[in-house]
Amino acid sequence: MLNQPAPEFTLEATTGQNICLKDLHGAFVVLIFYPANDTPICNKQLDDISFTNKDFLALNARVFGVNTASANESRSFCTRRKLEFPILSDPDGVTAKSYKAYMKWFTRNKRVVVAIDPKGMICFYEKGKPAPEKILEAIKEASAKLSPSSV
Repeated sequence: MLNQPAPEFTLEATTGQNICLKDLHGAFVVLIFYPANDTPICNKQLDDISFTNKDFLALNARVFGVNTASANESRSFCTRRKLEFPILSDPDGVTAKSYKAYMKWFTRNKRVVVAIDPKGMICFYEKGKPAPEKILEAIKEASAKLSPSSV
């Protein structure tokens, strides 16, 4: 999926808004696909990203968690974990499937991190739990490749 156009999506966020990729054009977008709220590995991954959210914002990057839970379920999870970014509800896994981040046999998301550049191209794609610094570095590299007039 790397260097490919990012699939469009519109998903309900824990903020109560519908988030559309097309509305985020001009910013980097980081999607953290993860299997479930309140599990040790997912909690650690999301906490690590949340602790560095200011670094993402400094690079004009918007971070979103994505899972199959309802926005209500994830809203209370965000509050308890004090996450600095919203979670998007993808109840049927349609968006996860389009990003090759869905386990059909488990009906949950795979652990995949995707970064999308301001032009809508995927500039980072990694399965697993990459360190926030690795994602930030990929965004910095992608940003350097874009001319100032294109952002």
